[in-house]
Amino acid sequence: MSGRSGMILEAPSPYQGKGLTFSGVGQEKPGCMVMGSALILAGGRGSRIGYDKKKLEVGGETVIASLITKLHALFSEVLVSSNEPFAHDQVVVLKDELGAGPLAGIYQGLSYCSSAYLYVVACDMPFISLDYIRYMQEEIRTKQVDACVARREDGFYEPFNAFFNKSCLQPIYAALVGHRYKISTLLDRLHLHIIDASTLQMFNEGDMFFNINYQEDLECAKRKAQGASLGSCSGLE
Repeated sequence: MSGRSGMILEAPSPYQGKGLTFSGVGQEKPGCMVMGSALILAGGRGSRIGYDKKKLEVGGETVIASLITKLHALFSEVLVSSNEPFAHDQVVVLKDELGAGPLAGIYQGLSYCSSAYLYVVACDMPFISLDYIRYMQEEIRTKQVDACVARREDGFYEPFNAFFNKSCLQPIYAALVGHRYKISTLLDRLHLHIIDASTLQMFNEGDMFFNINYQEDLECAKRKAQGASLGSCSGLE
């Protein structure tokens, strides 16, 4: 496995032929960083918007390029999980060969990353808040939890724009083996640090979880980049 930036890498995979084998990675390595790694999930095929989401553009640049720049302000290691070729000299690209959705991408990222905690965001989320990420970092810096996630007033988790610990590797492996791909189902089984809705309000919580699924979401994001409100865009749901 090469660690050079911009290379297409094969992360330790739970798949072996048609079955699954645990990668054996799951414990913090001696001397590794606590939370110096971030992962951008970019393996989706963009079926609802009609093209690869890595090509989404808001404010004159691709969303993924903007995310990479922002994340490098806080993380020394930025990874991208992608099932299509992607070249960028400031990231390590993990080739997504698992085909099992975001949960498999998180598994690959946790298997590869050099820190105990991995920050995870999707490539269609243009409005992340660095202040919120710093807040989560401080909340979990001295805690031993499996994940740090937000929970909305309706009780639903926000599984992206969140931190996952390497301790999640074995539960994720078990979920993949059992064909349980919903991240919310996994989260119910983990030891979580929850960011509640009242705390989220301090960080303009709606915008930073906005994601682009449809063309109308993209148009809303472009208006937001020019100073408008996101209003009732579907990407807030």
